[in-house]
Parts: sequence; C-alpha cells; structure tokens
Amino acid sequence: MDAGRVIGLFSNIAVIVASIAAVWGVSAWRREFRGKRDMELAENALELFYRAERAIEAIRFPIWNLADGRTRSPEPNETPEEKEARDRAYVVFKRMKDHSDIFDQLYTLRFRFMARFGRDRSKPFDEMKRVVDTIWVCTQKLAEYWAEQLRDGDRTHQSTKNEITEYERVISYAGAKDPTESRVRDIIAEVEGICRPIIQGKRSWLSRLLRGAD
Repeated sequence: MDAGRVIGLFSNIAVIVASIAAVWGVSAWRREFRGKRDMELAENALELFYRAERAIEAIRFPIWNLADGRTRSPEPNETPEEKEARDRAYVVFKRMKDHSDIFDQLYTLRFRFMARFGRDRSKPFDEMKRVVDTIWVCTQKLAEYWAEQLRDGDRTHQSTKNEITEYERVISYAGAKDPTESRVRDIIAEVEGICRPIIQGKRSWLSRLLRGAD
C-alpha cells in the first residue's frame, strides 16, 4: 500500500473518530442540560413545599388577633352573633389570603412537574391542595356553627359542639397529635422522596470524570 493511500485511510479514520466524538459530546451535553433542568425543577418544587408547610403553620397558629377579623366588611342584616362568628373566621381567611402567592406558585408548578417527571408524581401537589381546601371549608362551616353556638349558648346541640371541636382541630394547631400537621409532614416526606434523588443524583458527567481521576 503506497503512502498516499495510507494517509487517506488514516484521514478517513480520523474523520469518523471525530464525528463519533462530536455526536457523543452533543449527547453528553444534552444529558447534562436535561439533568440540570431536572435538578432546578426539583429544587424549586421542594423549596415551595417547604414554604407551603411554613405557611400552613402560620395560618393555623393558635393565637389569633381578633382585630384582623374586624377589618372584614360586614354583610347586610348580620346579627351580632353572626358578625362575631364571621369576624373570627375572617382571621383564618385573611391569613390564607396573605400566603396565597405561595400556594398559587406551587399549584402552577404542578403541571411542569407532571410534564417532566410523570403524572403519578403529582400526588404531593394534590394532597397539599386538599389540606388547604379543607382548612378553607372548615373555616366556612365554623362561621355558621360559631354563630349558632353564640346564639343558643348552653342549648347548643351536642352534635354541633362535636362538629365545632372537629373543625377547630383542622384550622388551628391541636397539639402533639395534630392530624393536619401529621398529614403535611407525610406530604413533605413524600415529595422529598421524589425530589432528593433527582437533586443529588443528576451530577455532571465531567464532575464524575474528575472525581474518578482523583
């Protein structure tokens, strides 16, 4: 084989090797870029869940400033009992409104999370929304039951008293065995189980290579 043909052969091999290296490099870059996006999305989601957890704690803080309730615009023909009960409930509604941006961000992120990681990974988002919705509904019901209790006093039916106790445990911290707090912790644990492997596992291929060379 003459020198020209040898040089040509090696040139062709060099082109093939360079092409393979280029394709591998692009694929590695794509994996790296995709991994970085996954990490950012998982970190963002986990941060919002932590913020939502703190927001729920603030909403359910057992010490109330009733002055906040008096900022509510009363409805026409409210009885004194209805006004007091609705003012009391408005404290919770105001707290929820003050933290609504956190929940809005979390619910909006839910769709990106589903699109990236699968529909089955949306459960913690749905569960957190149910917690917030439950607090809202129970507060609405308490506004009615409190008015009834204020009006009837000792004549309040026992079933109403039981409902009031149950709903108050939802909207306000209920101690060491608080069911709502336990429920939120379970949600946080579940989302940590989803997000932390993504955050910790999507390492740069270059970083892994450099660590292997140490």
